[in-house]
Amino acid sequence: MADAKPKCRLYLQAAAPLTAKLEAQLAQAMANTSVACILLCENAQPFDESHADRLIDLVQAAGVSCLIENDVALAERLGADGVHIAADADLYKHARDLLGETANIGASCGLDRHNAMRLAEIGADYVAFGPETAFSPETASPPMTADIDTIDQCAELITWWSEIFVVPCIAWNIDDPAQAARLAGLGADFVAPSRTIWQDDNALAIIAEIDSAIGRARRAA
Repeated sequence: MADAKPKCRLYLQAAAPLTAKLEAQLAQAMANTSVACILLCENAQPFDESHADRLIDLVQAAGVSCLIENDVALAERLGADGVHIAADADLYKHARDLLGETANIGASCGLDRHNAMRLAEIGADYVAFGPETAFSPETASPPMTADIDTIDQCAELITWWSEIFVVPCIAWNIDDPAQAARLAGLGADFVAPSRTIWQDDNALAIIAEIDSAIGRARRAA
């Protein structure tokens, strides 16, 4: 019998401003679900560095990796575990040179096979596939064909990637538990709900549902 891959885990995004409420929600999510990584994301306003520094300490103390989106210098200054960047080879090389070989550097690849392969070949620790915005049947405006097509393209990419490459892949901006389970079953190593999920009053319940769904999904290695 083929070995089963390790179960898919959560990768959470948290956008500035990093409020006390968001900090408490992240702490609760880490306590109650299988969170592998938290990404501190850019927004219209810059990070409060003292708050970001405290949040990094909180996340790392829980045994969870904490990355910074795009800002390599800030990641180095605050002692983050790495960065999440656009799929750009020069930016990757700059990040690796500054942060070192042990840093976790991942790339957002959208639906682009070429960029994903290129970044994996030069050493990226993971690639992320998925829509720029979250897909949700409850909130998507009709017609939903384009959104469904995007999810299907993401599913095709994850299936292809998991059959060929050992570099982990993330299903990006997936807020629907059923879609998360589908992508985990096809080979996604992580599922990343969108950074806007925290705007929902039931954010923690949705994240718990996604965690449960992807935790049950299994794929033969």
